[in-house]
Amino acid sequence: YSSAASDVYKRQTYSCLFFLLCSFAVKAQKTTAEISFQLLFDKLPLELAKQYPVSEKDSITIDFLKFYISDITFLKEGTQVGKSKEKHHLIDAQHSSLYKTFYKVKNKNFDTITFLVGLDSKTQEKGIQGGVLDPTSQMYWTWQNGFINFKLEGKSSLCPTRKNKFQFHIGGFQKPFVTSQKVSLATSGDAPIVIDVNISSFFNAITISQTNTVTSPNKKAVMVSKVLPTLFSVHEN
Repeated sequence: YSSAASDVYKRQTYSCLFFLLCSFAVKAQKTTAEISFQLLFDKLPLELAKQYPVSEKDSITIDFLKFYISDITFLKEGTQVGKSKEKHHLIDAQHSSLYKTFYKVKNKNFDTITFLVGLDSKTQEKGIQGGVLDPTSQMYWTWQNGFINFKLEGKSSLCPTRKNKFQFHIGGFQKPFVTSQKVSLATSGDAPIVIDVNISSFFNAITISQTNTVTSPNKKAVMVSKVLPTLFSVHEN
């Protein structure tokens, strides 16, 4: 009888250990979830060619908006626990005001999202590639090596330029004109994640009557690039 009881005890012990190991394996698995970038002008979904009033007399129209997001990474207390499935993303307002992609993260547990607005220097040095790094994306300078990190065009009644047009082609990856910018956002980690990209913040941060045409790597491009991280925030329901 004692031998039989011992066998039962062993079987129960092994079963418990197997259950615990399985539970740990399930918990350690990386799960796939969705992250979105939502283009806004103030609190409204961004629409190209739409006139947005910025005062009683002044308005802004966005005709073109594309930018790169790279290396979307998820951290827990400073340690990486997940990342986006793709390294480079090209967000294009012409396609949609909402860009969606997917990420894998361990235990669905993170407190920070980081990414680069633009492309890293190693990618830039490789030059023309396929996919979102194809020159047909209109994000590669033909007159010099390098991609444009952030491209914004439109019209503003405040611009003293011809037909009140503004152009921001923000690029440059060689010192001293490095224009890619890192963004770090705190988050509760609840999926799905939505990141707001408020373009009106761009115009709040610059004086468009004075700064309205930046189309090459220079000091002004670096200055404008430092505004870009302020456009991003985690969407709060």
